[in-house]
Formats: sequence, structure tokens, C-alpha cells
Amino acid sequence: MAIFGLFGKKDNQSATSADKNSARPKRDDGSSRTNSTNDLNERTKQAQRNVARATATAKKIDAIESEMSSEFIPTHAANSTLAGPSTIPQPVSQSDKTKPGKGQQQLQKSFEATLPVMGMTTEFLLGEEGKSVAVEATGSEDGQIVEEAAILFANEQNEVVEQMLQGAIHEPGSNNVSKTAWLMLFDLYQITGKHKQFESLSIEYANKFETSPPAWVENVNNDQLQTAAAPKGTTPTVPFSGKLDGNIVKLLERAQKLGETTKDLRLEFTRVTEVNPIGCGLLLRILHKLQNSAHDLILVGAPELADKIRAILQVGRRDETEAPWLLLLEILRLLNREKDFEEASIDYCITFEVSPPAFVAPKNKVTTATAEDSGSINTVSDCFVMPTVIEGKIEPLVSAISTFSVGHNPVVLDCSRLKRVDFTAAGELTSSLAPLCAQGRTIELHNVNHLVIALFNVMGLKEFVRIQPRKV
Repeated sequence: MAIFGLFGKKDNQSATSADKNSARPKRDDGSSRTNSTNDLNERTKQAQRNVARATATAKKIDAIESEMSSEFIPTHAANSTLAGPSTIPQPVSQSDKTKPGKGQQQLQKSFEATLPVMGMTTEFLLGEEGKSVAVEATGSEDGQIVEEAAILFANEQNEVVEQMLQGAIHEPGSNNVSKTAWLMLFDLYQITGKHKQFESLSIEYANKFETSPPAWVENVNNDQLQTAAAPKGTTPTVPFSGKLDGNIVKLLERAQKLGETTKDLRLEFTRVTEVNPIGCGLLLRILHKLQNSAHDLILVGAPELADKIRAILQVGRRDETEAPWLLLLEILRLLNREKDFEEASIDYCITFEVSPPAFVAPKNKVTTATAEDSGSINTVSDCFVMPTVIEGKIEPLVSAISTFSVGHNPVVLDCSRLKRVDFTAAGELTSSLAPLCAQGRTIELHNVNHLVIALFNVMGLKEFVRIQPRKV
């Protein structure tokens, strides 16, 4: 019995061992399924996180672009309202002219009423030296008429300005009237498109001064003033520098603004040090807009920018947005580098598991320039092109000028297209340019019409900015 009992015990142990062994695979199968489920859940969570990051980044880009669009005011829309001081100079009647000082008192009241809006004082605008100049100029009837006409023109009272200047040069005793009134009237006729009056004035001018009068410029309309003296090779420029991120909004606003007045646009990327996805997304959208609006582009440093974008990409790694990849492909397409485009598109296809985009050559003219070429161009003809009219909110304009001043000295502002500057805007522009000069920069305004020059003189801008009139 003991032996059989012993054998029976071993059989039981063997059975128990067999049961344990048969149970192990079951536990192993359950563990495998748990691990697989965990891996699937982890991959799902990672995909969800990727989608969330992509959505968040896309929303950031949309929000920034939406804010840029809401702040952007087209030039033609600004013409519907007059942004200016609460007290606007009223027309000076002929009876008022016979009363010495009345027109000047009206001018002074309007000017003083506008100063609180500009946050400045007469002493700040003109300085000690400027005050004596202003007193001397307004001490003569000629000086009074020039200043009054400049301010009235700034507030779009063109008919009154024409009558005032005509009276100044034709009234008895006008032999001592300087050429300024004549040149202002020439510019007024040019801006308003009065060719016959311009020609009649030219004959009178030639007889009086025994010299050639200013030339009429053909193909000039009220939307865009271009003069024969406009410098050659000057293309509106938007220079990007530092990090290409969400802070490039102001530069993109400037590009959009310039795109309204010119078909050619120059974008400089030579000073860009690094890029991030949001900046790539914003730049990509403005490039699409400029292409859709048939603009011809000069992309300075675009190949170098493409290299910086490549540096933040990795094949197979899905970042929070596709924007850097798409910007890289767009730049290669604009540069007409088909082979590089195809290689990059394959990497993009592998990374995001999508069909590779087809290469389409740019329809509009796109040229490039190296950093060396850019430097040679900057020293010869590169300048900031001022808009046709300056009025209303000028913060974007001031910001663009400040950005342009980085790396440019002297800072040349091309005013060949500038027709008019609103009175209040002229004061704000004066107070905004003063700090740049205080930083040691030289600011030059080229090809300025004489109506605007007279206004700038009233503001005291000539005390710290070089103003070159339009060549006659």
C-alpha cells in the first residue's frame, strides 16, 4: 500500500504539475492580449496628441492671420472717411484775405487744436531753431499762403487750395512771390489730372522765370502717382530678420499693403536665423496670396531659407503641422527646382503617408538674388517706397519703416508715389521718425511733391530729416 500510495502521490503531483503547465499558456495568452491592447491604446493616444497639436497650431496660424486681416485697412477704403483733427481748417474766403492775420489765426487755432491728438507741442516739433524759422516764414504773406495751402490740401480741400495759389501768383504785387507757390500749383494740377491748366501755367512760368517749367507726367491717375524722376530699380522691399515665427505679422501686413500698389515685390530672407512652424504657416499663406494675385516676386536668400527649413524636418517624424514641409515645397517650386522638389515631396509623402504633390512651374515671374547681390543693390537703389496716401492709422507704416531701417543707413524713403499726407498723420509721422534719428540714423525723403514738403515744413520735419523735392 505504501508503495502504491507513493506512486499515487507522484501521479497526483505529476497531474498537478501538468495542470500548472497547462495553465501557464493561458496566463501568457492573456498577458499578450493585454500588451497588444496597451500598445494599441498608446498608439491611439499618440495619434490623438499629434492631431491635437496639429489642430492647435493650425488654429494659432488662423488666429494670427485673422488678426492681421482685421487690422489691415486697404487704401481705397480709407478714402470714405477723413481721419484728421477734430478741428479742420475751413476755407479762407477772399474777404478774409483782405484782413491781415485772420487766415493765419485760423491756421494757428487748427494747428494748436490738433497738437493734443498728436501728443506733441510746437516746441517739440520745431525746436528753438525751428521756431525762429516758422516766425520768419509766417511773417510774410507768401509764407502764410504756403502754409495754409499745405494744411488745406492735407485735408483734401483741393478747390480752395487752387484758388488760394492762383490768387498768390496773379494778384497785384505778386512779383515777389517765390517759386514755391508756383510749384505747389503745378503739383496740384498733376495730382488732380488737370492737364490744360498745367500747360497754361507752364507758359506763364516760363515767361516769368525764363526757365523751363516742370514737365507733365503721362499715364498718371489718382490712384497711383508715379513721377519721371522715380529712381530706377527700386522695388518695394520687405526684409525678414531674426526668427521666422508669429512675430512676422507686421512684415506680412506690409507685404500685403505694398502688393496693392505694385505688381513687383521683393522679399529678403538673408537675415533670417531660424524658423518655426507657425512662421512657416504664415509665410506660406502670404506666398499663396501673392501668387494668386499675379505678383512678380524677387526672393532674396530663398535657397538659404529652404536649407533652414530642412534643418528642422525629419523624414518619418510627424510634427504638429505640415506647414514647414509645405513651405519648403513651395519655395522649391517658386525657384523652379523640379528635381529638389520631387525629392522633398517623396520625403513628405513617406512622413505623412499621402500622395506626393505634383510639380507645377510658377506662372508669374520669380527671380532670386544672393546675399552679395542684395548688398550691392541696397547700396545703390534700395529704398522704402511710401504709399500713395498717408492717413488714418499709420502704426503699420511706422513699424515697417522701423524694420526697414535695420541694416539701412541712410534710410531712404521714396516718395515718388506719395500724393498726400493727412494733417494728423503728418504729426504722428514726425514724432515717429524723430526717435530713429536720435539713434544715429540718417533719414532721407526723396522725390517729395511740393505740397507735402510745405506740410512737412510746418511740422518741423525738415529740422532732422533730409527732404529732396521732386525734380522739375
